Amino acid sequence: MNDMAEINTVLVAFSATSIHRNLAKAALDMAEEQNARLIILNVRDKNMAEKVARVTKDQGFMGRAVVEKLAADIKRDRDELIAQRLSRVEEEAGKRGIEFETVKVKGDFVEQVIEAAGMYGADVVMVASSSIVNDIEKKIDAEVYSFE
Repeated sequence: MNDMAEINTVLVAFSATSIHRNLAKAALDMAEEQNARLIILNVRDKNMAEKVARVTKDQGFMGRAVVEKLAADIKRDRDELIAQRLSRVEEEAGKRGIEFETVKVKGDFVEQVIEAAGMYGADVVMVASSSIVNDIEKKIDAEVYSFE
């Protein structure tokens, strides 16, 4: 694991469903204090809107046309919400003079965090859930912190 004095890159990972303020603040604070680059990783589950619509359809609540419109509406609303929340983190990084990059990916959360940590050379990885810290730590050479 890396020594705290050697932090050059902080990766903060958000799922599409939750961008926690405490997690964002902790990542921004660390990047600012360490004069480190901040990688803002947004991991989206593939086809979430379609999954929700499928469950609704499977339950027989609505017809095909309504379900298809529901899926489109969920995707649009979700995309807008994610964009708004990510832009707040980006704006704050900019105000603090933190070098940052936002990366949006789709797939399994843990796998995408591990891949991005390696690709960007993360020294510290911050996630919201403590339940995945061990899974990530086993695969990367970085400190992993959770902020629930």
